[in-house]
Amino acid sequence: MVKKTTVFVTARYDEEMLRTWAAAGWISIEESQVGEPLSEVDTARCNLICDLKHDIGVNDEGIDVILNLLDQIHGLRRALRETLGDTKRR
Repeated sequence: MVKKTTVFVTARYDEEMLRTWAAAGWISIEESQVGEPLSEVDTARCNLICDLKHDIGVNDEGIDVILNLLDQIHGLRRALRETLGDTKRR
């Protein structure tokens, strides 16, 4: 039987990293969810964090800024879609 933690190790992050990233607000999981399968969004964010940290060499402060900017971009895109959707309904 394969443990869930094995999946995290092969995916470049482990339970301790998930706890750290959740505490930093980088992913949206609760402490009780560590060890559970991640959502598609959190999996994508974890992969991005790994790429930024390990492949590109971005430090934690830089990752915080990058994730914040990405969240703002997604929020603006959502607001634009809603605005354009409201315009089309008129």
